[in-house]
Amino acid sequence: MFKLLILSTTSILLLLSASVTYADHHGGAKTAIENAVTNNSFRTEKDKERDQFRNPTETLMFFGIKPTMTVAEVGPSSGWYTRILAPLTAEKGKYIGLNALPSAGERFERSMQWRESFIDHQTGLFGANATARFLGNAVPFAAPNSVDAVLVIRGMHGRIARGGANELLEEAFIVLKPGGVLGIVQHREKEDFKTDPTETIRGYVKQSFIIDMVETAGFKLDATSEINANPKDTANWERGVWSLQAGTPIAEKSKQNQEIGESDRMTLRFVKPMN
Repeated sequence: MFKLLILSTTSILLLLSASVTYADHHGGAKTAIENAVTNNSFRTEKDKERDQFRNPTETLMFFGIKPTMTVAEVGPSSGWYTRILAPLTAEKGKYIGLNALPSAGERFERSMQWRESFIDHQTGLFGANATARFLGNAVPFAAPNSVDAVLVIRGMHGRIARGGANELLEEAFIVLKPGGVLGIVQHREKEDFKTDPTETIRGYVKQSFIIDMVETAGFKLDATSEINANPKDTANWERGVWSLQAGTPIAEKSKQNQEIGESDRMTLRFVKPMN
């Protein structure tokens, strides 16, 4: 009986030790993300004003982002999330900014300038390993099985409507490590609306459409979250999601949009299967 008690106590101690290690590991990631969000000189007051709608700490925790990861951001645009992700991964990880492969002409020149200037190491925002790449090249933007997470935040609608969504998913699947995360935040269309995201850009896409498309590409839906849900958004706007003036400071928005906030969004975590 005494021997069994000793074994039981040992087991309990092992479990407690494992729990502490797990808490320390994930607690450290949370602290790092919180610092990148709140204690970050690169973020402007306009950036921080949107935190209440975009919930960056909770969102990145949900995706399992850690400072040691290689994280690719699809379509950084003005860099709202970049100014969080780049400092977060600067010391121990790697940030990759991704944009669509440009077409010929003036747009090509502008995009090539983006490629050359986006990662400006002189600013101190980016770590030494940070890079900017184009999607859709003959060679994927990173080595196969080398990236921990690919994030597509408020950007799937354009790729679905203009083409390139399936190619993006194919490339992401190649470069992600087994078990790696594809994180998607997307303006959410009502499931009973009769809309086709491949024919028009409203900014909103049905959650069922996104899940079907991503799982068809080989990913597994790992979890969903209502972190970025907003029941005040009816999604039934004449100009689609842009009617909500997301890029406008709150004080300059219409009274209706001040009350609504930003769009209702799905937050989906997919993983690349281990085998």
